[in-house]
Amino acid sequence: MKDLEVFGFTGVLLKVDLSQAKISFEPINIDYTTDFLGGAGYACRYLIDELDKNIDGLSPQNTIMIMNGPFTLTGAPSSNRFVICSKSPYTGLWGESNCGGTFGPELKRAGFDGIIITGKSDKPVYLQIMDDNVNLFDARSLWGKGIKETRLKLKELSTLPKAKVLCIGQAGENQVKYANVNAEGRSAGRTGMGAIFGSKCLKAIIVKGSSFKPKIHSPQVFKASIKKTLKSILNSNITQILRDMGTSAGVMGAYSLGDLPIKYWSKGEWNGVLDISGENLKKQFLIKNKSCYGCSIGCGRIINIVNKNYEVTLCEGPEYETIAGFGSMILNNDLESISIANDMCNDYGLDTISTSGSISLLFDLFNKGIIDKEQVDNLNLSWGQADSMLTLIKKTAFKDGIGQLLADGSNAIGTKFNISDDKIATVNKLEVPYHDLRFCHGMAITYAFSPRGACHTSADVFKVLRKSVEIDYSSLGIEKVNMNSNNDKMIKGTIILQDYRSIYSSLISCFFANPPPEYMIELINNLIGSNLNIESTKILGERIFTLKRLFNIKMGIKPVNDSIPKILLKPLKEGPLRGSSPEFKKMKKNYYNLRDWNEQTGIPNSRTIKRLRLSSLKF
Repeated sequence: MKDLEVFGFTGVLLKVDLSQAKISFEPINIDYTTDFLGGAGYACRYLIDELDKNIDGLSPQNTIMIMNGPFTLTGAPSSNRFVICSKSPYTGLWGESNCGGTFGPELKRAGFDGIIITGKSDKPVYLQIMDDNVNLFDARSLWGKGIKETRLKLKELSTLPKAKVLCIGQAGENQVKYANVNAEGRSAGRTGMGAIFGSKCLKAIIVKGSSFKPKIHSPQVFKASIKKTLKSILNSNITQILRDMGTSAGVMGAYSLGDLPIKYWSKGEWNGVLDISGENLKKQFLIKNKSCYGCSIGCGRIINIVNKNYEVTLCEGPEYETIAGFGSMILNNDLESISIANDMCNDYGLDTISTSGSISLLFDLFNKGIIDKEQVDNLNLSWGQADSMLTLIKKTAFKDGIGQLLADGSNAIGTKFNISDDKIATVNKLEVPYHDLRFCHGMAITYAFSPRGACHTSADVFKVLRKSVEIDYSSLGIEKVNMNSNNDKMIKGTIILQDYRSIYSSLISCFFANPPPEYMIELINNLIGSNLNIESTKILGERIFTLKRLFNIKMGIKPVNDSIPKILLKPLKEGPLRGSSPEFKKMKKNYYNLRDWNEQTGIPNSRTIKRLRLSSLKF
């Protein structure tokens, strides 16, 4: 089909019906791009009409979308990510997995803004895209293989060594509910998009593009905007820190502030933190940095692991979240075992936050005497037992023994062992990431109202609103506050940041790059020919965020779901956070008022829906 004349987009979506083995194309909806840009915003607008509460996330009736943003392949800094969206099989709510690497740009280079996948194949298949030559092939020879081997074998089968591969490992095949999809070493994590691939018998997508370049409304001015924005990013202290140690640099800083969770959220101090620090990772294992396509930050780590039982050359190094989850959460100070755990999860296709959160809950129950060895396949889950942790990761991927329970996540563990949800660190069934809301009270609001369940990337308040951090979003109306504030200034800042990060999820940009909002607005305007300013940009972000809320309303979310478990609100007895806890009930009430949402239903009021031009939606 002929491409639409649309700035920043290819104008074409690829549609794949796996039940009928049918390939087709459709034009992008210009109204959707106008109101929601691309990426997650576009996907949510598309899916809210397609899905409802009664559709099981792992059924053939579920639809999954892979979307690029308008910035992809344009040169806009740190903006070549892609997103995978669907109804989550894990939470039953909005599912969104944002991913870097090289797959997104290659898909756009092939001429597609995204892929819409429906149905279920009757046998394992992979999708091959060579520009507009798109075909499904038998993947039975790949089924059962890990992600690394799948990627290598698929490039051999297709004779496309420079192609980019998106695939699942054994966890996705076995429909572990929080399984990932992996793109050339980078993971589309959280909410179980890999499980959906597995349920549809879709092992992989391999893509090789050749010639497409998105059209730019004002090329020369856009180029100047890129230069200015890139300079701002490169001059940032955050960029320098991420280049030096990646996100693992945050371990020591988080510990000093009380942001690092310890012993399943129950301790404020631990003498093993230096052993798992970013400094130690750099010293012991680092080989080189790794960057996503077109990114100048280079926060990725390539490391070497040489161990008598586990030898890997040049694998991805663990991020902050992974180090916390497999380290401080279970009092494991063995950085080598944490790095091995990370590599295992990457190859099986497991989300490291949900995997470590579920495993650390088992450790907690074991050490409290609530469960015993016989209930965990005779494993010793005493605090710090790294070998048992690694065994549990493998059992989870293959649903072996106790792994069957772990594969369904923390709340399933609670149900099995009669543990109250208030003692389990999840929000809307999604494990809480490793930034303690007792340090930054605004994170209580972020976790409670994140569209996909507990998620720190929907509003990184712990970073942006902190007085000691250089990010300046004051033009949006975000003021720096004390991290233990419960006041309206904290709530307003969180709301504005939720909306602004929603724009990031549609562009799609990395939230490690934080140039002034005016620079981002310039990039958008010069790329697509829009006329955004600060106020209209804030409305755009609010529209995208509210759209995701309406999707969740359609899936059955109610005010009772907007909650934080008591385990995260209980003040610690030692450390930097001693005695600190958010006044969550008060903050929740004020949040509803400031958002203009109905307190009884949790639904945005009609005047807000009308103001955001969302009245036509059925939810």
